[in-house]
Amino acid sequence: MLGAGCRCFKIGVSVFRDFNPETSGDISAEPGFPNPALSASILPRAAYIHIPFCRAKCCYCDFNSYPGLEHLFEDYVESLILEIGVAEPTGAPLESVYFGGGTPTILPASALARILDAVRDRFGLAGGAEITVEANPGTVDAPGLALLRAAGFNRLSIGVQSFDDRVLSRLGRVHTSGQARDGFRLGRDAGFENIGIDLMYGLPGQSVSEWERTLESALGLAPEHVSLYELSIEEGTVFGNLRRASLLDLPDEDAQIEMYLTAINALAAAGYEHYEMSNLALPGRRSRHNQTYWRNEPYFGFGAGASGCVAGVRYTNLRRPEDYIESTRATGSAVESSEALTGRQAMGETIMLGLRMIEGVDLGAFRERFGVELAEVYGRELGEPAARGLVELTETRLRLSEAGLLIANEVAAEFL
Repeated sequence: MLGAGCRCFKIGVSVFRDFNPETSGDISAEPGFPNPALSASILPRAAYIHIPFCRAKCCYCDFNSYPGLEHLFEDYVESLILEIGVAEPTGAPLESVYFGGGTPTILPASALARILDAVRDRFGLAGGAEITVEANPGTVDAPGLALLRAAGFNRLSIGVQSFDDRVLSRLGRVHTSGQARDGFRLGRDAGFENIGIDLMYGLPGQSVSEWERTLESALGLAPEHVSLYELSIEEGTVFGNLRRASLLDLPDEDAQIEMYLTAINALAAAGYEHYEMSNLALPGRRSRHNQTYWRNEPYFGFGAGASGCVAGVRYTNLRRPEDYIESTRATGSAVESSEALTGRQAMGETIMLGLRMIEGVDLGAFRERFGVELAEVYGRELGEPAARGLVELTETRLRLSEAGLLIANEVAAEFL
């Protein structure tokens, strides 16, 4: 879930949304610096597959997702297979594939298996590759999950959001807490040994005590991974309209901070590693695919509205499923826009995304990738955050301090 990023305190994946790479300069022309443009020799080892369909639009959702388009399912699957089939293989097998949405499991499991087969045939999959499919409770059943597991999917990401039925109703979710528990158990029974769940906080009418009960329910299931998303209000959504009319009762900022810290502490006490701002995992169960994004590594993007970045070129596909289908049928491609990244853009994004990880930016990897020391380029920008104790700079890492974590937008803005 992406957010507006308009406040200093923004902890979920909403952090840094204000970043606009088109406003970043290019230091490659500055005297004394080699061209640090993103190296085309870094091969993509990940692919994102977007499934833009859902049963109902949630009150907070501004994702590229559409209910009521069941008549497009088969045409969309065929278009995805077409797009994947004309992509240029790099010779490097993929180490992660992620099916997101929307709700991927609204498609028949056999259709998802066909898409994964197309990816495997075109690119190859590394041994032990992480193959994730997002699922919403109520869209999974035992036969479908068994088919997905047999097809090669080995990680399930379930959009639970809350274990309080009243909260789920306010969000416009179409499942109950009971269905969330049942969906999780069905995943286990189907052989998924790596299951993550998404939880949301800062919700209308939500109290800290309710959030604590949701955390207790989540820990009772013992998932391998937990994502914590602070609610962000987007224009054009149901919640956006309610806020404009002053009809949305949201927890204040202090309560949101308390919810966040409560979750981090409770999960840490249960053995989960806090490895990214909004993500925690049991040892060895970090999301390999999402780390591709946070390290600003290249990846393929397929499907309506999907973005990718390959050989230093970022591209975005047409958003509407109908347009996507029409374009892929005509040309095999649905790219709506693309841009070659400058050195400054690539470096700025690498720092911005790397600061999301608790371990921060690897200075050696930065040097190897761009041919310059981070401090050479961003010495001035490092000054104030370091003086205020918001970042920690060691010989090997640049990372946010605990204080910096809570005002991540403010810190990141120094590097953009």
